[in-house]
Amino acid sequence: MKKVFAAGFILFLLLYAGALLTRDRVVKPGITTIRWCTDLNPARTVQTKLFQSLNPDLEVVLDPGARQKLIVQCATGTGPDVIDIFNADDMAAYVDAGILLDLTDVAKAKGFGLENTYPAVHRGLVVGGRQYRYPCNVSANAVIYNRAIFDDHGVPYPDTNWTYDQFIEAGQRILNTPSKSGAKHVPVANFFSNWFYLDLLVACGGSLYRNQGLFSALDSPEAMYAMQFYRDLMYTHHVITTPTEAAGMTSQGGWGSGGLNWFSSERAAMIFIGRWYLCQVPNYPALKGKLGSARLPRVGDRPSSGRCNSRAAGINVKSPRREESIRFLQYLASPEYGRVIVQDGDSMPPNPALAQSGLALTNAVVPDPAFHQVFVDALRDSRSLDSSPFIDPSQVIRWLNERIGLVENDRVMPEEAMRSLAKEVNETIRLNLERRPDLQRKYQEVTGDAYRSDWWK
Repeated sequence: MKKVFAAGFILFLLLYAGALLTRDRVVKPGITTIRWCTDLNPARTVQTKLFQSLNPDLEVVLDPGARQKLIVQCATGTGPDVIDIFNADDMAAYVDAGILLDLTDVAKAKGFGLENTYPAVHRGLVVGGRQYRYPCNVSANAVIYNRAIFDDHGVPYPDTNWTYDQFIEAGQRILNTPSKSGAKHVPVANFFSNWFYLDLLVACGGSLYRNQGLFSALDSPEAMYAMQFYRDLMYTHHVITTPTEAAGMTSQGGWGSGGLNWFSSERAAMIFIGRWYLCQVPNYPALKGKLGSARLPRVGDRPSSGRCNSRAAGINVKSPRREESIRFLQYLASPEYGRVIVQDGDSMPPNPALAQSGLALTNAVVPDPAFHQVFVDALRDSRSLDSSPFIDPSQVIRWLNERIGLVENDRVMPEEAMRSLAKEVNETIRLNLERRPDLQRKYQEVTGDAYRSDWWK
């Protein structure tokens, strides 16, 4: 039965590859087409058109659907040429699968090496000391707030160096002080719970792993404090809506669903988000002239800090258009591309030389340099999350999201949630090492010690 299944799977791959290779394609004489696996953000149209104007012999075609079948396509030699990868953990999996081209030497020679992007994201671009990606954009969260809502409640604007105590005070005043307009507002539009918690984790000095990725750090005092504080913001301080409260408001007319909608429709005073939010603002003309920004609040005496991330592109190692794809990554580091990112507000340009100050980032959406300077400073002081080679990162994030949901719904207390999560992660790492010789070799490479079955004792 196993042989029959294997033969059937191989036949499927061959037929699938044949279908892709023989499907109709528009051939333009003298033009080489590059397939870019990315999202369908409208900004991609502007970005690809500019690239084509600078490279008349090349054409870029978006291929967002490739992600669902990426490994199969790349294994059969029919995958996209340039692949956007949204986090470092997925990149490591693609490197292990032999999908991504090692860019280290060519990137340095062609101007898109690590020295041509932000130090905060370096760790998320390399595996084993080798570079496999270059950013399409880079992001670190800050607080964007609506000045009009603060004015409506008579609340001073946030200071750029504010603390969480000051944030709580401002949020409670917005919640409890009647507005001049008679409108009711919530303090914070919680756009994405995972981001909020991970920013708190970094702000508290926490991490995901310890001991070179062999153990979870999600039961550390910092990680448990961050989760407890996240719960307190909902149930003690009432500056973040609970899921029950959010569902009740969504059922009311006019609120819509989701934190992004709440802030954009001027129902919420603040949102914790990246500069990429500016891509949304043209759809909400009433927001023009009302937006301010501040750093993420500080935890105690610690400086403001949060998680940084990048949507970054790699090259399919089997692409027959390798040189053309390299030219595309060169373009990502260019001043021309950087200016497009600045003008449409799609986070931060990947080359930091183009974002030295808030003045360099001003655009038609928000012409105030002080607004943009907050994101320059936030990225400077942020850090990317650590990872482990011994466990599937998407699995850990899924488990973390499950615990966040339990805490948000007041079904489990934070300490219990984090201890059970760390236990689940640690048990899975041990099981993975027990079953997989490749990870045993990785253990020896990482620790310098021979693998033994009771390594964790």
